[in-house]
Amino acid sequence: MKIVKRVVLSLLVLLLLLAAGFVFMVGPWPLYTDSHYQQSRYFKKALDAIDAAAKKTRSGGNAGPLKAGWAEREITPKSGHPMAGYGARPNNKHSTGVREPLFVRTLALNNGTDTVVLVGSDMLQTLPNLLEMVEARISKSVSLTNRNVMYTSSHTHCGPGGLAPGIVAKESYGDYAPDYLTFLADRLAEAITEAVDTMAPARFAHGAVDVPEYIRNRTRKGAPVDSTLNFAVAEKIDGGQRLYLARYSAHGTAYGEEMLEFNNDHAGAFQRSVKEKSGAPLLYMGGAVGSMCPNPPGPPLPEPWTPELKLAFENDVESELVKQGKKTLADLLRDQQTRVEAMGAAMADRLLAAAKELNFEDHVDIASLEAAYTPPPAQVRLFSPKWRLSPFAFKLLGVPTTGRLQAARIGSMFLIGMPYDFSGETSREWQQWARERDADLWVTSFSGAYLGYLSPDKYYHEIGEGLHYNQNYEIGQMNWFGPNQEAYVTDLFHHVFERMTNIPHATVAS
Repeated sequence: MKIVKRVVLSLLVLLLLLAAGFVFMVGPWPLYTDSHYQQSRYFKKALDAIDAAAKKTRSGGNAGPLKAGWAEREITPKSGHPMAGYGARPNNKHSTGVREPLFVRTLALNNGTDTVVLVGSDMLQTLPNLLEMVEARISKSVSLTNRNVMYTSSHTHCGPGGLAPGIVAKESYGDYAPDYLTFLADRLAEAITEAVDTMAPARFAHGAVDVPEYIRNRTRKGAPVDSTLNFAVAEKIDGGQRLYLARYSAHGTAYGEEMLEFNNDHAGAFQRSVKEKSGAPLLYMGGAVGSMCPNPPGPPLPEPWTPELKLAFENDVESELVKQGKKTLADLLRDQQTRVEAMGAAMADRLLAAAKELNFEDHVDIASLEAAYTPPPAQVRLFSPKWRLSPFAFKLLGVPTTGRLQAARIGSMFLIGMPYDFSGETSREWQQWARERDADLWVTSFSGAYLGYLSPDKYYHEIGEGLHYNQNYEIGQMNWFGPNQEAYVTDLFHHVFERMTNIPHATVAS
C-alpha cells in the first residue's frame, strides 16, 4: 500500500511540475494593463541608441550639390518556389507560375557628405537575416552599412517565400529556401552597388496628394485611413533621366490566396503603368499598411450574405462563391486582375498629374539613421482576450523580440520605417504632427525586422466574439507587445525626428 501511495504521489508531483513548466513556458499568464515604459531601462536604452546613431550622420548646415543614381534587379523565383503571405494558401504555398516579374529597385543620393540608399522590393517584407547578408556585401563593394540603407517592400502577398527558417516563418513564407535567400542578397547588393556607382549630378523634388478612393479601413467600417500618396522624383541633370518614388498604405491583398502565380499586386500594376506612361521606372514603398485594405475600382466585391461572412476576412467572401460553385476560379482571378490593373493605372495618373507641379532642388541636406530597440514586454493574446502567452513562448517559437527603426531625411522629406504592419490610423497622426513642423513625412512598414502589428492603443481591449476577423487578428492575435506599444514607438519617432532635424520643440511626448 505504501508503494502505491508513493507511486501516486510521485505521479501527482510530476504532473504538477509538468503543468507548472507548461504555464511558465507557454501560458496562460495574466494580462498587464500598463507597461510603464517611460520608467523602464529598455526605453532609456532605446533613446540612447537613437542618440548614438544620430551622431554618425551630419544633419543641418549647408547642403552640397546633389548626386543621384539608381538601379534595378529582377528577383523572380522559379515556378514551384513557395509564396509569401496567406497562411491558408493552397498547394502548400508553392507557386505554379509567374504572372509578372518581380524586382528590387534602389535610389542612392549623396550631398558630398552623406549617402542614403532607398530600397523598394517587390516582396512581403525584408527580414534581419537578409539584411545581414546584404550588409556583408555592400560593406565591401561601396563601403556602406545598413545605417545608410532604408529597406522597404511593397507587401505583396504574391511574392517570394522561403525567406527564413522556423515554425512561425513557415506559416508566412512556406518551406525555407536558403539558396534563394543567397540569390536575393546578391541581387539587392548589386542594385545598391550600381546605384551608388552611377551617382551623377541631379535634382530632387517631392510632394503628396490625397487618394482616398482606393483604400479603406478593414477593421472598422468608416474608420480613418492613411490615404496619402507620397511621391518624389529624382532627375539627372545631364540627360534628364528620371526615377519616380511613391509610397501608399494599401495592403498588397487585391489578389487572394487562390492566386498561385508570382506578382506584385496593385503596386506592380502601378509601377508598370508609370513606366508605360512616362518612360521612367517607379520605386514603390509600402506605407502604413496596418488595417489598410485596397479598394480597387472594377468589378464590385460581393456583399456578405451571412452573419459569419460579414465578420470574415475581405477576400474570403469572394472565395466562398467559388467554394459553393457560384463563381468559377477563372472568373475570380479575372475579376481580381481587372481590379489590380485599374487601380494601378488610376494611381499612375494621379502621381504623374501631381508631379507636374513639383519644384526641384539641386542642393539637398541628407541624413540617415538606424537603431535597434527592445519593445515592451510580450503580451500575445492568441486564444483569449483575458490571457497572454508566456514571454518565453517567443523563444520557443523563434519569434524575434528586437525592433529596428530606420530613418532618412532628404531636405524636408522625412522617411521613417518601423518593424510592424504599422497602423494607417497612427500614421495619419504622425503625418499631421510632422506637417506642423514643416516636414513631409513618409511612414513605411517592415524596416528589416518584424514585430507583428502596431495598432492604436485606444483599441487594445476591443477584441472578442462578434467583432470583425481583421480586428481580432490585428489588435489581438498579432499585437504582440501590450497596451502601450503605440505610445512607446511614437515617443521613439519624436526623438528620432528631433535628433535628425535639430528642431528644439520636437521633444519626446509625455
